[in-house]
Amino acid sequence: MGATYQKRGTSSWRVAVHSNGQREYKTVHSLADAKALVQLVHKQELAGVNVVEAIQKARTFTPPVTYPSLAEALPAWIAGQAQAGDIRQSTAKMYRTRCAAWVYPHALPDGRRLGDLPVNEVAREMLGAVIRRVKEAGRSMAIIDGIRNPLRGYFQHLIETRVLPGPNPAADLKFFIGKGPSRRTGVSVIKYFTTAEAPRLVVAAQGLYPRWRAFILTGLLAGLRWGESAGLYMSDIDWSRGRLHVQRTVSEGGRLEPPKNGRDRWVKASSALLAALRAQVEAVALEGQLKRWAPDQRQLVFPNTRGRVASYTHFLEHVWQPLLSKAGLAYRPYHSTRHTFATWLLETGADLRWVQHQLGHASISQTADVYGHVAPDRHEAAVEGLDRHLGAALEHERRS
Repeated sequence: MGATYQKRGTSSWRVAVHSNGQREYKTVHSLADAKALVQLVHKQELAGVNVVEAIQKARTFTPPVTYPSLAEALPAWIAGQAQAGDIRQSTAKMYRTRCAAWVYPHALPDGRRLGDLPVNEVAREMLGAVIRRVKEAGRSMAIIDGIRNPLRGYFQHLIETRVLPGPNPAADLKFFIGKGPSRRTGVSVIKYFTTAEAPRLVVAAQGLYPRWRAFILTGLLAGLRWGESAGLYMSDIDWSRGRLHVQRTVSEGGRLEPPKNGRDRWVKASSALLAALRAQVEAVALEGQLKRWAPDQRQLVFPNTRGRVASYTHFLEHVWQPLLSKAGLAYRPYHSTRHTFATWLLETGADLRWVQHQLGHASISQTADVYGHVAPDRHEAAVEGLDRHLGAALEHERRS
Protein backbone atom coordinates (compact mmCIF):
# COMPACT_ATOMS: atom_id res chain seq x y z
CA MET A 1 0.00 0.00 0.00
CA GLY A 2 1.02 3.59 -0.41
CA ALA A 3 -0.08 7.04 -1.47
CA THR A 4 1.27 9.52 -3.99
CA TYR A 5 0.13 12.88 -5.29
CA GLN A 6 0.33 14.53 -8.68
CA LYS A 7 -0.48 18.05 -9.83
CA ARG A 8 -3.57 18.27 -12.03
CA GLY A 9 -4.18 21.63 -13.64
CA THR A 10 -3.25 24.98 -12.19
CA SER A 11 -4.81 24.65 -8.74
CA SER A 12 -5.53 21.00 -7.99
CA TRP A 13 -3.62 17.92 -6.92
CA ARG A 14 -4.76 14.32 -7.18
CA VAL A 15 -3.83 11.93 -4.37
CA ALA A 16 -3.73 8.26 -5.34
CA VAL A 17 -4.03 5.51 -2.72
CA HIS A 18 -2.71 2.08 -3.77
CA SER A 19 -3.49 -1.34 -2.31
CA ASN A 20 -3.28 -4.82 -3.90
CA GLY A 21 -3.66 -3.48 -7.42
CA GLN A 22 -6.57 -1.24 -6.48
CA ARG A 23 -6.56 2.53 -6.54
CA GLU A 24 -8.73 5.24 -5.13
CA TYR A 25 -8.34 8.93 -5.88
CA LYS A 26 -9.01 12.13 -4.00
CA THR A 27 -8.60 15.63 -5.46
CA VAL A 28 -7.46 18.51 -3.27
CA HIS A 29 -6.78 22.14 -4.12
CA SER A 30 -3.40 22.89 -2.56
CA LEU A 31 0.00 21.26 -2.34
CA ALA A 32 -0.11 21.42 1.44
CA ASP A 33 -3.41 19.50 1.50
CA ALA A 34 -1.99 16.87 -0.85
CA LYS A 35 1.07 16.30 1.37
CA ALA A 36 -1.05 16.21 4.52
CA LEU A 37 -3.39 13.64 2.98
CA VAL A 38 -0.49 11.39 1.92
CA GLN A 39 0.93 11.55 5.45
CA LEU A 40 -2.51 10.65 6.89
CA VAL A 41 -2.76 7.60 4.59
CA HIS A 42 0.68 6.41 5.72
CA LYS A 43 -0.33 6.75 9.37
CA GLN A 44 -3.51 4.78 8.73
CA GLU A 45 -1.49 2.04 7.02
CA LEU A 46 0.84 1.80 10.01
CA ALA A 47 -2.22 1.41 12.22
CA GLY A 48 -3.37 -1.55 10.10
CA VAL A 49 -6.21 0.23 8.29
CA ASN A 50 -6.93 -0.70 4.68
CA VAL A 51 -7.47 2.82 3.40
CA VAL A 52 -8.69 1.74 -0.04
CA GLU A 53 -11.45 -0.39 1.48
CA ALA A 54 -12.36 2.41 3.87
CA ILE A 55 -12.71 4.86 0.98
CA GLN A 56 -14.84 2.41 -1.01
CA LYS A 57 -17.14 1.77 1.95
CA ALA A 58 -17.52 5.48 2.55
CA ARG A 59 -18.59 6.01 -1.05
CA THR A 60 -21.20 3.26 -0.93
CA PHE A 61 -22.48 4.16 2.54
CA THR A 62 -26.14 5.16 2.63
CA PRO A 63 -27.08 7.18 5.69
CA PRO A 64 -30.12 5.88 7.55
CA VAL A 65 -33.43 7.43 6.46
CA THR A 66 -35.27 9.42 9.07
CA TYR A 67 -39.01 9.95 8.83
CA PRO A 68 -41.10 12.79 10.27
CA SER A 69 -43.75 12.13 12.87
CA LEU A 70 -47.34 11.68 11.77
CA ALA A 71 -48.40 14.87 13.57
CA GLU A 72 -45.77 16.82 11.61
CA ALA A 73 -46.19 15.28 8.18
CA LEU A 74 -49.95 14.79 7.78
CA PRO A 75 -51.02 18.45 8.36
CA ALA A 76 -48.37 19.60 5.87
CA TRP A 77 -49.64 17.14 3.26
CA ILE A 78 -53.25 18.22 3.83
CA ALA A 79 -52.25 21.87 3.38
CA GLY A 80 -50.49 20.97 0.14
CA GLN A 81 -53.59 19.20 -1.16
CA ALA A 82 -55.67 22.30 -0.48
CA GLN A 83 -53.05 24.57 -2.05
CA ALA A 84 -53.05 22.42 -5.19
CA GLY A 85 -56.85 22.57 -5.38
CA ASP A 86 -57.28 18.83 -4.87
CA ILE A 87 -59.47 19.46 -1.82
CA ARG A 88 -61.37 22.50 -0.59
CA GLN A 89 -59.92 24.68 2.15
CA SER A 90 -62.93 23.86 4.32
CA THR A 91 -62.30 20.14 3.81
CA ALA A 92 -58.64 20.60 4.73
CA LYS A 93 -59.64 22.40 7.93
CA MET A 94 -62.06 19.61 8.80
CA TYR A 95 -59.37 16.95 8.20
CA ARG A 96 -56.87 18.79 10.40
CA THR A 97 -59.38 19.28 13.19
CA ARG A 98 -60.52 15.66 13.29
CA CYS A 99 -57.02 14.21 13.12
CA ALA A 100 -55.88 16.57 15.87
CA ALA A 101 -58.79 15.48 18.05
CA TRP A 102 -58.70 11.73 17.45
CA VAL A 103 -55.53 10.52 15.72
CA TYR A 104 -52.51 12.35 17.14
CA PRO A 105 -53.45 12.06 20.86
CA HIS A 106 -54.30 8.35 20.59
CA ALA A 107 -52.31 6.44 23.22
CA LEU A 108 -50.40 3.38 22.02
CA PRO A 109 -49.81 0.32 24.24
CA ASP A 110 -46.19 1.37 24.86
CA GLY A 111 -47.25 4.76 26.18
CA ARG A 112 -46.36 6.80 23.11
CA ARG A 113 -48.84 8.96 21.21
CA LEU A 114 -49.72 7.98 17.67
CA GLY A 115 -48.97 11.49 16.45
CA ASP A 116 -45.38 11.23 17.73
CA LEU A 117 -44.73 8.02 15.80
CA PRO A 118 -42.57 8.22 12.64
CA VAL A 119 -44.80 7.70 9.61
CA ASN A 120 -42.98 4.51 8.60
CA GLU A 121 -43.97 2.91 11.92
CA VAL A 122 -47.70 3.59 11.66
CA ALA A 123 -49.58 0.29 11.35
CA ARG A 124 -53.07 -0.66 10.28
CA GLU A 125 -53.92 -1.96 13.74
CA MET A 126 -53.09 1.43 15.28
CA LEU A 127 -55.42 3.25 12.92
CA GLY A 128 -58.06 0.61 13.53
CA ALA A 129 -57.84 1.28 17.26
CA VAL A 130 -58.53 4.96 16.58
CA ILE A 131 -61.59 4.04 14.51
CA ARG A 132 -62.86 1.79 17.30
CA ARG A 133 -62.43 4.59 19.83
CA VAL A 134 -64.49 6.93 17.63
CA LYS A 135 -67.25 4.33 17.36
CA GLU A 136 -67.26 3.61 21.08
CA ALA A 137 -67.69 7.33 21.70
CA GLY A 138 -70.89 7.19 19.65
CA ARG A 139 -69.60 9.51 16.93
CA SER A 140 -70.82 9.42 13.36
CA MET A 141 -69.37 7.99 10.16
CA ALA A 142 -68.59 11.56 9.11
CA ILE A 143 -65.97 11.71 11.88
CA ILE A 144 -64.51 8.38 10.76
CA ASP A 145 -64.38 9.51 7.13
CA GLY A 146 -62.71 12.74 8.21
CA ILE A 147 -59.96 10.62 9.74
CA ARG A 148 -59.71 7.78 7.25
CA ASN A 149 -59.70 9.83 4.02
CA PRO A 150 -56.63 12.01 4.69
CA LEU A 151 -54.69 9.09 6.18
CA ARG A 152 -55.43 6.90 3.19
CA GLY A 153 -54.48 9.63 0.73
CA TYR A 154 -51.30 10.57 2.58
CA PHE A 155 -49.92 7.04 2.82
CA GLN A 156 -50.82 6.35 -0.80
CA HIS A 157 -48.82 9.46 -1.70
CA LEU A 158 -45.81 8.09 0.20
CA ILE A 159 -46.10 4.78 -1.65
CA GLU A 160 -46.50 6.36 -5.10
CA THR A 161 -43.48 8.61 -4.53
CA ARG A 162 -41.43 5.62 -3.28
CA VAL A 163 -40.92 7.05 0.17
CA LEU A 164 -42.51 3.94 1.69
CA PRO A 165 -42.80 0.48 0.13
CA GLY A 166 -46.36 -0.24 1.21
CA PRO A 167 -48.85 -1.64 1.92
CA ASN A 168 -51.02 1.37 2.77
CA PRO A 169 -51.98 1.02 6.48
CA ALA A 170 -55.13 3.09 5.94
CA ALA A 171 -56.27 1.40 2.73
CA ASP A 172 -58.59 -1.18 4.29
CA LEU A 173 -60.10 -0.37 7.68
CA LYS A 174 -63.49 -1.98 7.05
CA PHE A 175 -62.94 -4.61 9.72
CA PHE A 176 -62.59 -1.90 12.37
CA ILE A 177 -65.43 0.22 11.02
CA GLY A 178 -67.83 -2.72 11.05
CA LYS A 179 -71.27 -2.78 9.55
CA GLY A 180 -73.29 0.39 9.73
CA PRO A 181 -77.01 0.73 9.07
CA SER A 182 -77.80 -0.34 5.53
CA ARG A 183 -79.84 1.82 3.21
CA ARG A 184 -81.31 -1.36 1.76
CA THR A 185 -83.05 -2.11 5.02
CA GLY A 186 -84.83 1.23 4.97
CA VAL A 187 -83.09 2.36 8.16
CA SER A 188 -82.54 6.10 8.22
CA VAL A 189 -78.89 7.10 7.96
CA ILE A 190 -79.46 10.85 8.09
CA LYS A 191 -80.36 13.15 10.94
CA TYR A 192 -83.09 15.71 10.45
CA PHE A 193 -85.68 17.64 12.46
CA THR A 194 -89.19 16.27 12.65
CA THR A 195 -92.22 18.52 12.21
CA ALA A 196 -92.54 18.52 16.00
CA GLU A 197 -88.90 19.43 16.63
CA ALA A 198 -88.34 22.13 14.03
CA PRO A 199 -90.86 24.63 15.49
CA ARG A 200 -89.14 24.31 18.88
CA LEU A 201 -85.84 25.08 17.20
CA VAL A 202 -87.16 28.17 15.42
CA VAL A 203 -88.99 29.53 18.48
CA ALA A 204 -85.87 29.06 20.61
CA ALA A 205 -83.76 30.83 17.99
CA GLN A 206 -86.16 33.76 17.92
CA GLY A 207 -86.00 34.14 21.70
CA LEU A 208 -82.34 33.39 22.32
CA TYR A 209 -80.49 34.18 19.09
CA PRO A 210 -82.78 36.36 16.94
CA ARG A 211 -79.86 37.39 14.75
CA TRP A 212 -79.60 33.78 13.54
CA ARG A 213 -83.28 32.91 13.12
CA ALA A 214 -83.51 33.77 9.40
CA PHE A 215 -80.13 32.11 8.85
CA ILE A 216 -81.41 28.82 10.27
CA LEU A 217 -84.56 29.12 8.17
CA THR A 218 -82.42 29.19 5.00
CA GLY A 219 -81.32 25.70 5.98
CA LEU A 220 -84.72 24.36 7.02
CA LEU A 221 -86.75 25.98 4.22
CA ALA A 222 -84.23 26.27 1.38
CA GLY A 223 -81.65 23.55 2.05
CA LEU A 224 -78.66 25.90 1.94
CA ARG A 225 -75.41 24.64 3.39
CA TRP A 226 -73.94 26.72 6.23
CA GLY A 227 -71.32 28.35 4.01
CA GLU A 228 -73.89 29.10 1.30
CA SER A 229 -76.10 30.96 3.77
CA ALA A 230 -73.11 32.81 5.24
CA GLY A 231 -72.06 33.92 1.75
CA LEU A 232 -75.51 35.07 0.63
CA TYR A 233 -75.67 38.61 -0.81
CA MET A 234 -78.62 40.98 -0.83
CA SER A 235 -78.54 40.84 -4.64
CA ASP A 236 -78.95 37.03 -4.51
CA ILE A 237 -82.56 37.37 -3.37
CA ASP A 238 -85.03 37.56 -6.25
CA TRP A 239 -88.01 39.06 -4.45
CA SER A 240 -90.30 39.15 -7.48
CA ARG A 241 -89.90 35.46 -8.30
CA GLY A 242 -89.40 34.29 -4.71
CA ARG A 243 -86.09 32.50 -5.05
CA LEU A 244 -82.46 32.58 -3.91
CA HIS A 245 -79.41 32.52 -6.16
CA VAL A 246 -76.77 30.30 -4.53
CA GLN A 247 -73.49 31.18 -6.21
CA ARG A 248 -70.84 31.26 -3.48
CA THR A 249 -69.87 29.67 -0.18
CA VAL A 250 -67.69 30.65 2.76
CA SER A 251 -64.56 28.55 3.13
CA GLU A 252 -61.78 28.48 5.69
CA GLY A 253 -60.55 31.89 6.76
CA GLY A 254 -63.73 33.61 5.59
CA ARG A 255 -62.90 33.30 1.92
CA LEU A 256 -65.75 33.40 -0.57
CA GLU A 257 -65.51 30.60 -3.15
CA PRO A 258 -67.79 28.98 -5.73
CA PRO A 259 -70.30 26.56 -4.18
CA LYS A 260 -69.74 22.83 -3.96
CA ASN A 261 -69.43 21.17 -7.39
CA GLY A 262 -68.57 24.63 -8.77
CA ARG A 263 -72.13 25.22 -9.98
CA ASP A 264 -74.56 27.90 -8.93
CA ARG A 265 -78.27 27.20 -8.55
CA TRP A 266 -81.62 28.86 -7.92
CA VAL A 267 -83.63 27.72 -4.91
CA LYS A 268 -87.32 28.42 -4.49
CA ALA A 269 -88.08 30.25 -1.24
CA SER A 270 -91.31 29.85 0.71
CA SER A 271 -93.40 32.81 1.83
CA ALA A 272 -92.29 32.39 5.44
CA LEU A 273 -88.63 32.36 4.44
CA LEU A 274 -89.03 35.46 2.26
CA ALA A 275 -90.73 37.30 5.14
CA ALA A 276 -87.87 36.36 7.50
CA LEU A 277 -85.28 37.44 4.93
CA ARG A 278 -87.02 40.76 4.37
CA ALA A 279 -86.90 41.49 8.10
CA GLN A 280 -83.23 40.41 8.17
CA VAL A 281 -82.31 42.66 5.26
CA GLU A 282 -84.00 45.64 6.90
CA ALA A 283 -82.22 44.97 10.21
CA VAL A 284 -78.82 44.65 8.53
CA ALA A 285 -79.39 47.84 6.52
CA LEU A 286 -80.13 49.75 9.72
CA GLU A 287 -77.15 48.23 11.52
CA GLY A 288 -74.84 49.04 8.63
CA GLN A 289 -76.06 52.63 8.60
CA LEU A 290 -75.52 53.09 12.33
CA LYS A 291 -72.07 51.48 12.27
CA ARG A 292 -71.12 53.16 8.98
CA TRP A 293 -70.21 49.95 7.21
CA ALA A 294 -68.60 50.11 3.78
CA PRO A 295 -70.70 49.14 0.73
CA ASP A 296 -69.05 45.71 0.50
CA GLN A 297 -70.00 45.02 4.13
CA ARG A 298 -73.61 45.95 3.51
CA GLN A 299 -74.07 43.40 0.72
CA LEU A 300 -73.98 40.40 3.11
CA VAL A 301 -77.38 39.16 4.28
CA PHE A 302 -75.88 37.56 7.40
CA PRO A 303 -72.79 39.54 8.48
CA ASN A 304 -71.29 39.32 11.92
CA THR A 305 -71.44 42.27 14.29
CA ARG A 306 -68.40 43.81 12.54
CA GLY A 307 -69.93 43.57 9.11
CA ARG A 308 -67.73 40.68 8.04
CA VAL A 309 -68.37 37.09 6.99
CA ALA A 310 -69.54 35.00 9.93
CA SER A 311 -67.33 32.34 11.51
CA TYR A 312 -68.53 28.74 11.49
CA THR A 313 -66.57 27.91 14.64
CA HIS A 314 -68.15 30.81 16.52
CA PHE A 315 -71.60 29.82 15.27
CA LEU A 316 -71.13 26.18 16.24
CA GLU A 317 -69.81 26.85 19.76
CA HIS A 318 -71.75 29.96 20.73
CA VAL A 319 -75.03 29.55 18.85
CA TRP A 320 -75.82 26.10 17.50
CA GLN A 321 -74.74 23.85 20.37
CA PRO A 322 -76.31 25.98 23.13
CA LEU A 323 -79.43 26.53 21.01
CA LEU A 324 -80.13 22.81 20.71
CA SER A 325 -79.48 22.32 24.40
CA LYS A 326 -81.77 25.13 25.49
CA ALA A 327 -84.47 23.98 23.06
CA GLY A 328 -84.34 20.50 24.62
CA LEU A 329 -83.28 18.86 21.36
CA ALA A 330 -80.74 16.09 20.89
CA TYR A 331 -77.53 17.28 19.28
CA ARG A 332 -77.18 16.94 15.53
CA PRO A 333 -74.95 18.80 13.05
CA TYR A 334 -76.18 22.01 11.43
CA HIS A 335 -76.23 20.12 8.12
CA SER A 336 -79.33 18.41 9.52
CA THR A 337 -81.32 21.51 8.54
CA ARG A 338 -80.49 20.70 4.91
CA HIS A 339 -81.54 17.08 5.44
CA THR A 340 -84.77 18.39 6.95
CA PHE A 341 -85.50 20.50 3.88
CA ALA A 342 -85.04 17.55 1.52
CA THR A 343 -86.97 15.13 3.72
CA TRP A 344 -89.95 17.44 4.06
CA LEU A 345 -90.07 18.09 0.32
CA LEU A 346 -90.10 14.40 -0.50
CA GLU A 347 -92.67 13.63 2.20
CA THR A 348 -95.01 16.21 0.66
CA GLY A 349 -94.68 14.61 -2.77
CA ALA A 350 -91.97 16.66 -4.50
CA ASP A 351 -90.30 15.02 -7.47
CA LEU A 352 -86.87 13.56 -6.69
CA ARG A 353 -85.21 15.26 -9.65
CA TRP A 354 -86.59 18.67 -8.65
CA VAL A 355 -85.26 18.10 -5.11
CA GLN A 356 -81.88 17.24 -6.65
CA HIS A 357 -81.74 20.63 -8.40
CA GLN A 358 -82.80 22.45 -5.24
CA LEU A 359 -80.03 20.78 -3.26
CA GLY A 360 -77.42 21.28 -5.96
CA HIS A 361 -76.46 17.61 -6.11
CA ALA A 362 -74.26 16.66 -9.04
CA SER A 363 -76.45 13.67 -9.94
CA ILE A 364 -79.87 12.31 -9.09
CA SER A 365 -78.25 9.10 -7.85
CA GLN A 366 -76.62 11.12 -5.08
CA THR A 367 -80.02 12.42 -4.00
CA ALA A 368 -81.59 8.99 -4.27
CA ASP A 369 -78.81 7.34 -2.24
CA VAL A 370 -79.27 9.78 0.63
CA TYR A 371 -83.03 10.34 0.60
CA GLY A 372 -84.48 7.38 -1.28
CA HIS A 373 -85.67 5.81 1.98
CA VAL A 374 -87.81 8.82 2.95
CA ALA A 375 -91.51 8.23 3.61
CA PRO A 376 -91.71 4.54 2.59
CA ASP A 377 -95.39 4.40 3.59
CA ARG A 378 -96.24 7.08 1.03
CA HIS A 379 -94.35 5.23 -1.70
CA GLU A 380 -95.98 1.92 -0.83
CA ALA A 381 -99.44 3.50 -0.78
CA ALA A 382 -98.85 4.65 -4.35
CA VAL A 383 -98.96 1.01 -5.44
CA GLU A 384 -102.68 0.93 -4.70
CA GLY A 385 -103.13 3.78 -7.15
CA LEU A 386 -101.90 1.62 -10.01
CA ASP A 387 -105.22 -0.19 -10.17
CA ARG A 388 -107.07 2.87 -11.48
CA HIS A 389 -105.12 2.70 -14.74
CA LEU A 390 -106.80 -0.61 -15.47
CA GLY A 391 -110.00 0.27 -13.70
CA ALA A 392 -112.56 -0.83 -16.32
CA ALA A 393 -110.78 -4.08 -17.15
CA LEU A 394 -110.36 -5.02 -13.52
CA GLU A 395 -114.00 -4.23 -12.74
CA HIS A 396 -115.12 -6.44 -15.63
CA GLU A 397 -112.94 -9.28 -14.27
CA ARG A 398 -114.45 -8.95 -10.80
CA ARG A 399 -117.99 -9.04 -12.15
CA SER A 400 -117.36 -12.09 -14.26
